[in-house]
Amino acid sequence: MKQFFIAAAVLLPFGAHGEVDWRDPQSVVRAGEAVSPALAVVKSQIAAAEQRVALAFSLPNPMVMAGVQNQPVDWSIDRQMTMYMIGASQTLTRKSRREAQRSEAEFEVVRLRSEYESQKAEIEREILFAYYDAAAAQSETEATSSVAALTSGATSASRARYEAGTAPQSDIIRSLLEQKSIAHQLLSLESRRRQATAKLAALLHVSAEQIPKFALVHEHASAALDASLNPQSPALAALRAEVEAAEQELRLAELARKPDINIEASYGFRPYERDMISVVGRVELPYRRKQLIEPAVREAMARRDAAKQQIDLLRQRLQQDLGVAAALRDEAVSQLTLHENELVPAAKMAFESSLASYQSGRATFESVLESLRAYTALRIDAFEFLTQKLRAEADLEALRNGARAGTASGAAGSEMR
Repeated sequence: MKQFFIAAAVLLPFGAHGEVDWRDPQSVVRAGEAVSPALAVVKSQIAAAEQRVALAFSLPNPMVMAGVQNQPVDWSIDRQMTMYMIGASQTLTRKSRREAQRSEAEFEVVRLRSEYESQKAEIEREILFAYYDAAAAQSETEATSSVAALTSGATSASRARYEAGTAPQSDIIRSLLEQKSIAHQLLSLESRRRQATAKLAALLHVSAEQIPKFALVHEHASAALDASLNPQSPALAALRAEVEAAEQELRLAELARKPDINIEASYGFRPYERDMISVVGRVELPYRRKQLIEPAVREAMARRDAAKQQIDLLRQRLQQDLGVAAALRDEAVSQLTLHENELVPAAKMAFESSLASYQSGRATFESVLESLRAYTALRIDAFEFLTQKLRAEADLEALRNGARAGTASGAAGSEMR
C-alpha cells in the first residue's frame, strides 16, 4: 500500500492534527485514527478497567457505629440496661477471593487493549477502502474522459464520410449517442466519487469540500504478502483474555463455598454500672449449596467453555477470510498484468485500426463502436482490478493486525463478544 500515491500533490490543513498528505494513504489513516470516536471509547474503557485492578484487591471499608441501647421510651435512664456504645466492623475478604478478583480485572485490561488494536485495524481498513474507492472513481473518470476524445474522432470520421456521400446519416446519430452514453458514465462515476468522498470525510471529521480529487498510480512490481493466520493477532488475544477472565469467574464461584468473615467489636458505657465490650464474628453459612453455589459454578464453567469455542470460531473465520483475500489479490495481480500488457494495448490498436478502416471505407461504423466499447470496458476493468488488489491487500493487513472479520464475512465481527 505504500507504493500508491495520489496523482495531485496536495497538502491540506487538518484541524489540530497538522496536515494530511493526500499523496500518502497512511497519512490519511493516521488522521482518521486521531479523531476516531470508536478508539476514544475503548481508550476510556481501558482507563476505567485499569482503576478497577486496584479496587479488586482492596478490602471493603470498615463500618463504624455509635448510639444508645435499651433506652426507656420516657427518656429516663435504666441503671441496669441503658448503655451508650461505639463500635466498628470489618469484612475480611479472603485473600484467594481478592486475588481472583484482581486477576479477573487484569485480564479485562488485557482484553480491552487487544480490543483497541482490533478496532484500530478495522478503522484503518475502513479508511483505506473509502480512500481507494474515491481514487478509483477518479481514475475511471479520467480514463472515460480520454475515451470521450476518441469518440469525438469517430464522430468526425462519420460526418466526413456522410458529407462525402459514402456513409448513412445513422452513423453520425449513433456516434452522437455514444458520446451521450459516455457522458452518462461520467455522471455515474462522479456520483461514486462523491459517495466515497462523503464516507472518507465522515471518517476524518472534515467536510467533503476539503478532500481534493486524486487518482491511483501503482508500481508494476507486486511484493508477496503473508496470508497466514497470525497466532498473535489481537483479536485472538482478546478472546484468550476473555477465557482467562472466565477461569477467574469460575474460581470465584467455587470460593463461595468458603464465605468471608465479618468481625464486629464494640464498647458499651453504662453510667451506673461497669462498662462492657463485645466482639462478634459473622460468617455466611453456605447451607443452600445446591440452590445457590453449584448452579453458579456450572454457569461459570459454561461461560468459560463458550469463550474457548469463540476462539476456534474466530480462528476458522480468520483463516477463511485470509484465504479469500489472498485469492482476490492474486487474481487482481494476474488480471492487471494481462490488462496492462496485452488486453488494453490490443484493444486500443483494434480501435485505431477499425477507425482507420472506416475512414477508408473498408469497415463499418458498427465495428468502430464495438472496438471503442471494448477498449473503454477494458480500461475500466483494469482500474477495477487495481481497486480489488488494493482492497485485498488492506484486508490482508487488517486481518493479520487484529481485525475480527474480513470483507468475505461482511461487516467486522464486533458482535463476537
